[in-house]
Formats: sequence, structure tokens, C-alpha cells
Amino acid sequence: MSHPDSPLNKSLLARAVGVLADPGPTFEEIVKSPDYVVPVIFIILAGLLGLVSVAHTLKTMPELVPSGVPMPAKSVTIGITLITFVVGQFIVWPLRALIFSGIGAMIGSRVDFRKSLAVSGYLNVTLVISGIITAIVIAATGHPIVLGLGMTLSPQQLTTAWGVVLSNINVFSLIYIALSSVALAKLWDVKLSKAALITIIMWILVIAVSAGSAHLGSKLTQFQVNVGVGPH
Repeated sequence: MSHPDSPLNKSLLARAVGVLADPGPTFEEIVKSPDYVVPVIFIILAGLLGLVSVAHTLKTMPELVPSGVPMPAKSVTIGITLITFVVGQFIVWPLRALIFSGIGAMIGSRVDFRKSLAVSGYLNVTLVISGIITAIVIAATGHPIVLGLGMTLSPQQLTTAWGVVLSNINVFSLIYIALSSVALAKLWDVKLSKAALITIIMWILVIAVSAGSAHLGSKLTQFQVNVGVGPH
């Protein structure tokens, strides 16, 4: 006999919507009764939505690539992109859960990895939001845009360390920080302010690593050009 108040009675669709509409109670429920179906759906859906940007890039690529340069078939490129994204997210998902569990242990909160994995997976809802908005913008305007402080930068500037920092200060990051703060407060059973502070610190560290990688990449490219091994 089922009980109306049982967390298992709440549909997966209600959970998926609840992480945005009512994150506090929803993440509390996820922690009590973790599931992994919706996180998998989020990853696959985000990957499929991302193909809109890929298709747009392939459409404009002939204008950017010199004639005579062999290009793989569009279907191959799209397939590889989708598989790479999905596989990458399936790697990031448990790694983020491990980080959540580790930090929880450091602050004195013993966290079941299964619960941490569920919370980490549900946070992928931000990937879906980003994919939906990007797809809508491309469909409406025919051009992708960078939302956030990096929207005024040129494509070349966006690849620099400063460009990476600015482009990551956007509405999606704010949504992730807000949702992650609520989720971790429920996961670790700590105050929201404490979870928010830790979330912001983790976000800053991730941005710093990304900016550092961009800086090293630009230095390597410049070195190749200087020694004559870059593109002619």
C-alpha cells in the first residue's frame, strides 16, 4: 500500500521541474530518495540540444575553411560531437559527486556517495537550460550569441584567459550557483549561506583553471607561429 507523502510517489517529471520551480523541497527529496534516471535524461537532452550549435557551425564552416581542405561528412561530425559530449558529461558527473562527497567530509558531513551522485546529476539541468536558450536564439536570429559579460568580445578575444573569465559570468552560471547552493545545503545538511560560499569558491577555481588553460593554449599557439610550425 502506498503512502501519499512518500518521496517515491512524486514522479520523475515532477522532480525534473521541481529543481527549478521549487528547488529546496525537491533537492531534499532527492537526497532522501536518490534516482539517476532524470540526470541521464538531462545529459542526453543537453547533448541533443547542443547539436543545434554544431549544425549552425557546420553550415558556416565552408566560409571559414580554405577551399580544397578535406572535411569529414556532417553526419560523422555531428555523431562524434554528440558522443564526445555525452561521454564527457558521464565522466564529469561522478567526478563532481566525488568532490561534493569529499568537501562534505571535510566540513564534517558524512555523505552517502549515492546521494551525492543524484544531486550532482540533477544539477545538469543548467546544461539543458543553456541548450534550450541557445537553440532558440539560433533559430530566431540565425546566429549564436554569448550571454554574459563576454557578449561584446570578438571570437578571438573569447579564447583568451580574460575572455574565458568574462564569458563564464553569465545567467547560466548564476542559475548553477543558486541551484548548487540549495542542493549542497540539503546534501550536507548545512546552512544555505555556507553552501553558497563553498559553491562560489568551487566555481571560481573552475574558472581559474579554464582561464589558465586558455592562456597556456594561446602561448603554445604563439610559440608554434614563432618557430614556423603554425598554419601558413
